[in-house]
Amino acid sequence: MYKITFYDKTFVVNDEQDILQAARKQMTKLPYGCANGGCGMCKMYVVDGDYKFKLYSKGALSDDERDEGYILACKTVPTSDMEIELLD
Repeated sequence: MYKITFYDKTFVVNDEQDILQAARKQMTKLPYGCANGGCGMCKMYVVDGDYKFKLYSKGALSDDERDEGYILACKTVPTSDMEIELLD
């Protein structure tokens, strides 16, 4: 289990569970649309932590964004505790 810090809230993610699934189960509101890696509505910035990606559309998250530390909450599985932020 890993701890996800999102501003003043904290929730936990089980192994192989994506960030959006965990947030929804624990009543932490994160923006999302399709919840399947296609729309980009759940795009966030990683302040700290390690993670791996599930399959997603490059139209929703470009390689450049990925290299700069952006993720899709619906397709990101933590491999450590993380701190994340919404986009402005």
